[in-house]
Amino acid sequence: MKKHLLSTLAEIALLILSSLLFSLAFPSFLDDRGFGFLAYFSLIPLFVVVHRAGWLKTVLYGAFYGFVTYRIFNFWLKQFNPVSFMVVPIIYGTYFAGFFPLFKWADRRFPRRGWLAQALFWLLYEVIRTKGFLGYSYGIIGYSQYKFLSLIGISDIFGVLGVSALVVLPSAYIARVINYVPLKEVLSLRTLRPVFIYAGLFLLANVYGMAAKVDYSASPVWRTTLVQHNEDAWRSNMEQYKISFENLKELSERAIAQDDPDIIIWPETSFVPSVEWHEKYREEPDKLVLIKKLRAFLADSGKDFLIGNNDSRRVNGERVSWNAALLFQNGEITDRYHKLHLVPFGEYFPYKKLFPRFYQYIIDQGASLYEHGDEWTVMEQSGVRFSDMICYEDAFPYLARGFTRAGAQVLVNITNDAWSPAVASCMQHGTIAVFRTVENRRSMVRSTCSGFTAVISPNGEILASLEPFTKDFLTYDVPVYGERTTLFTRLGEWFDLLVTLGSAVIIGFLIRLTAKERRNENDR
Repeated sequence: MKKHLLSTLAEIALLILSSLLFSLAFPSFLDDRGFGFLAYFSLIPLFVVVHRAGWLKTVLYGAFYGFVTYRIFNFWLKQFNPVSFMVVPIIYGTYFAGFFPLFKWADRRFPRRGWLAQALFWLLYEVIRTKGFLGYSYGIIGYSQYKFLSLIGISDIFGVLGVSALVVLPSAYIARVINYVPLKEVLSLRTLRPVFIYAGLFLLANVYGMAAKVDYSASPVWRTTLVQHNEDAWRSNMEQYKISFENLKELSERAIAQDDPDIIIWPETSFVPSVEWHEKYREEPDKLVLIKKLRAFLADSGKDFLIGNNDSRRVNGERVSWNAALLFQNGEITDRYHKLHLVPFGEYFPYKKLFPRFYQYIIDQGASLYEHGDEWTVMEQSGVRFSDMICYEDAFPYLARGFTRAGAQVLVNITNDAWSPAVASCMQHGTIAVFRTVENRRSMVRSTCSGFTAVISPNGEILASLEPFTKDFLTYDVPVYGERTTLFTRLGEWFDLLVTLGSAVIIGFLIRLTAKERRNENDR
């Protein structure tokens, strides 16, 4: 009994170690930039425990690992929304309660090659967890390598999942050696052969990444000012709206006088009152006064602005709102983008028709819910074609790819990450954006309320940035590169499909082997 208890405690300790290593590979509570090299070893304890535990414990351990990992990784959710801090770990505990038995199944049926199946199943997990209305890209293990520019260059072929594959393989194989290989055979040719093959693949990936870098030195530039006013747009009252506007105005005026930009970009919902709605319906005079001040400033500035705003209209007698970006030229709205990918429960209620009374209750409590946009908008300013992504839209590869295919030469992201005071939260978001630039070989500019405001090159290099949680602006001559269409831009997430099909084949083979074994047992 005592031996069993000690074994269980040791296995739990290994899972906690795996959770810590995984989380610290990303921007975390310990380091705002993350220790990316830890990702290559972070899953070793996980696969060791999967091998040693029984089937029931494997399910329980999966739930435990998912819950603990996302408690540590998403520690900043507690400071924003205690409910999310509980719900997100539960969701990932559920995922892993299903995937741990899958890892064990592969290990048990394929003692020699099971590590390859385990790595494949991890990639399948990453595919599944990013799809659907609950899709969540934070914590994809490949994102931990955002600083490794030569490696992430393969994203223009495989997407971030290709990087994840190279990160997961060492953990799976080292765990296999620990589980199956006697100490005297660790340095044998048979054991080291996969190591040499992996080293070759890793080297090939980096050689490609260096060779695939685009030369944008001769490209035209777009002189862009990104404003970070360090105010939280979640604070919804007129006094806060006035303070935010004055800060945005002051920073913009300084940028105009100092840098003479082509365009000035304000963050997501940086100006909250719906401009055209209040100008038309005039039901709230204090908001109309603030909007007139905005209009006057924009007209007098002589500059073009891209501004995050709640865009509202009356449809069938009801007010309908969109999380929007408005392009102002000469003080007038010349183009707009309505957010395509909304945050479930935060920006829209996915079960509106199924639970109409609950939906109405949410509305009555003052929730701000939006409608989905329906256009892949490409705007133009100073001869530059650009598309805006709002909030965490830059975390989804299909959106950046779609805008690039629609003709965008520069990708823009306006976001409000001020809802958490932890630098790691905005850094985790910002490092994800790096991969969108490499996948499509386009520059990206990010204007945020409080960070991570930055300019990212088509090669994923962070060219300039502002310190998070500071009031400042960043003006930069952004390279306008649109000469190359990558394989990823052409084909999209084809590697995700390949991983899914490959996993289905392996699972089918596992089912067949298991059924055959049971038939043999019954025949004895």
